Amino acid sequence: MVGTNKREKTMRDRHTVMTWVALVGVSVASVALAAVPGTVATFDVDEEAFIGSTTSTVQVHQLAGGNPDGHVLVRKDLEFGFDIGTENSSSPAFLGDYAAAGITGGGFDLNVFNTTFDEVHLRFRRHVAENGWYYNFGQVVPNANMWESYDAAFDPTWNDVTALANGWSQEAFSPSFADLMTSVGWIEARLINNDSAIAGVDNVRIVPEPGTLALLGIGLALAVRRR
Repeated sequence: MVGTNKREKTMRDRHTVMTWVALVGVSVASVALAAVPGTVATFDVDEEAFIGSTTSTVQVHQLAGGNPDGHVLVRKDLEFGFDIGTENSSSPAFLGDYAAAGITGGGFDLNVFNTTFDEVHLRFRRHVAENGWYYNFGQVVPNANMWESYDAAFDPTWNDVTALANGWSQEAFSPSFADLMTSVGWIEARLINNDSAIAGVDNVRIVPEPGTLALLGIGLALAVRRR
């Protein structure tokens, strides 16, 4: 259910570029239900409403060096010494009813420069004042300045037992998995360690189920460039 695929390239020599072509022009009943399958934040121009997700996070937009082009750089402010990450809780295309929208996965690309992270999470919440659910990709170590993709699949209608059995973790006092997935208000890439930390994050995405992909006519393109 989870794929972790190394991008065989460095910042100077990019071999593989994954481009998710998002659906445009879809009519939705309300902003609360506006999640759009295939949405991806490429960070090529700006931070696309992603911000540091903790008080320890210092986030800076970079126009180059991503997977490809722009990305966000997150580092830890040691004065606070907490986890770091980047989140979006304001863009309608990332938020809303995942079950109704046919969203069955999410992920992001990560470049760990010189820091070992004990855990790396894809995390969802309904809002900032409530805990949620996350998928733990495990330990991530520096990888010679190469980008790697971290993706987790799910069925938004799973009950809690099934979600837990498929590797998802429930935080204390959080809603059920299915209830959360009908009203997602926060998507986050969370990076956890006890020391200094810096990493690049790119291509945060939500993925449609195959049936929805065909129904809505969304294109998924894999472009390969070689030098």
